[in-house]
Amino acid sequence: IGLGIPAEPLFRSSIISYGLNNNYTYPVLVSMTSILENSYKSTYYTFYLLVEKETFKEENKIKFMQLQNKYDRCKVVILEMTNEYLKNARKDRYPIEAYYRLLLPNIIPRLNRIIYLDGDTIIFKDLTQMYNLEMNNSIILGFVDNSPQDAELFGIKSYKYVTSGVLLIDLKKMRKEGVTQKFIDFIEKNRDKLIQEDQTVINVVLNGRIDFLPPKYGMWNFARMEHLINHNNYGKNAFGIKAYNEKEFYNAWQIPTILHYVRSKPWKKKDKYTHVFYHRK
Repeated sequence: IGLGIPAEPLFRSSIISYGLNNNYTYPVLVSMTSILENSYKSTYYTFYLLVEKETFKEENKIKFMQLQNKYDRCKVVILEMTNEYLKNARKDRYPIEAYYRLLLPNIIPRLNRIIYLDGDTIIFKDLTQMYNLEMNNSIILGFVDNSPQDAELFGIKSYKYVTSGVLLIDLKKMRKEGVTQKFIDFIEKNRDKLIQEDQTVINVVLNGRIDFLPPKYGMWNFARMEHLINHNNYGKNAFGIKAYNEKEFYNAWQIPTILHYVRSKPWKKKDKYTHVFYHRK
């Protein structure tokens, strides 16, 4: 996984969170390792792992603490969650842990911002630049998703519909505006309409306060150029505008900072990116 990135003189810091269950222990370990191997040696990472208190195994906690012992420039914090506020959450497609990202402002009250990653990601470069991106009035920055019709069920028509698996989140704004409670109320009221579950919640509740990350942060594992083009053009077809500049989008596909295995998981199906996940030539 390592790219041999040289050390830089300035101290850097980034804060990352994952939500996971026992089945996602290995993918998250791989994702975290890719961050630590491919970042500048001057960057210190704090990882917050959100796990279900009643079910997450002690042996898996130990594996993450061993990762912390291996790398002296990171800290791993395991936060055991109860599902008190998510009793009505729909879990047809994804486990309850997928919703934990919605609670981050309340779980970690002193942080101003955080990067949230799903475990099916590989990181090739330092994430400090992503962590410090200008957010303006946005609460969340994410990579474009091509499913805005899921928000249209709620009367929202916007091309700025994002994937919830890679996010830069302004926790300070969320706390100030009571967004977590809005999420919870929305889930309780609209449970049966949440086609993409937590992703639908984010895109509907925060409509107008969402913008796109640069495409190198969160690029999907598109197998062919036509998939890439179609994904970028969905906004043009539906809203008369492309999500990204074509050259920028293509360059991000060729040299991503974050690769997100959305289209196929490397432990389920082989594709052109499977070897990257397993660190094979």
